[in-house]
Amino acid sequence: MFKNLDPQDIKVKPFKSFKNFTFTNNDSGSGVFLVKARSGSYKQYVSSSDAITHIISGSVTSSFFALPTWNMINKTFYKDSDKPFQSFGNNDTTKENREFNVSASIINVARDLYGEQIKPKSIDLSLTTDGKTYTIVDDGDGNLYDNNFSASFAAFKSSSFDRTQGVSSAAATRGSGSEVGNVFYSQGLIVLTDTGSYTRDVTSYTLKHQATQTHYEHEYRVIAKPFEFNTTQNISITPGRSGSLTLKAGTVSMSNFLPPGDQPSGEGTGSFKTFYNAATSSLGFVTESNFRPYVTQVGLYTEDGDLAAVAKMAKPIKLSEEISTTFVVRFDV
Repeated sequence: MFKNLDPQDIKVKPFKSFKNFTFTNNDSGSGVFLVKARSGSYKQYVSSSDAITHIISGSVTSSFFALPTWNMINKTFYKDSDKPFQSFGNNDTTKENREFNVSASIINVARDLYGEQIKPKSIDLSLTTDGKTYTIVDDGDGNLYDNNFSASFAAFKSSSFDRTQGVSSAAATRGSGSEVGNVFYSQGLIVLTDTGSYTRDVTSYTLKHQATQTHYEHEYRVIAKPFEFNTTQNISITPGRSGSLTLKAGTVSMSNFLPPGDQPSGEGTGSFKTFYNAATSSLGFVTESNFRPYVTQVGLYTEDGDLAAVAKMAKPIKLSEEISTTFVVRFDV
């Protein structure tokens, strides 16, 4: 028994889900790796004399040259950061500060490991350089800072990135707020651009972040009005448990309606017959006035007749002859 659903009884609601990931410098083959970037001149550039980072993934080795990497990152995110149509990222200069220095360390996160974007305010990066370990976090707007100096960074950011603000007592670093770089959430790139210890040779690191993915909750309200579904196609109501289904000519995927191995025109398999006769009568209890079917499953079909989803009841539900019975089917994709 089939029934068309009213479009008003169908709702699709998007929601975001997040997944935690943790990677170290030993996981470069997984798609999370660190490369160096250095500024310089292309005049008489010799690639063999450049700083090269080799990343091995399975049987494939990729080489990243520091000078071309620096120019690519600079052109993509920093050089024209005040021109939204010529650069990538947040481009909100009131919330994000972009300064690209002559050297940088860049951590790349593969698309499969961050989904639609790295979740803002989920980055926890612990890196060791020159024997000292730093904890780097993001502020949710694309800025990275040393967590040990969060108060200094807050003062720096609230002053619209005024270098005269902050709690640092050293004149040379006053106002830096220990800002160390940027994260580009939608591209999966963490760029450490500070001129101090943060961009020196990193000996080890541990990156924790959350990936973002949009899913959709589908809700279908299936309403059975009184006496609307007061019959059944279950063969248990027929003498000898025999019966048949009537399908329209040209029904797509007829196998969805028939038991596995059922081959009426073939040899048949197992206990199935090679053919089935339509039932011509029902058992006596079906004709009683109190007979009403119990619902055990609700199937949702496509317009082509393909079974898309099945909702199973925790226990059989008896249909009412006085009021409508509503079944709410929800599933996420």
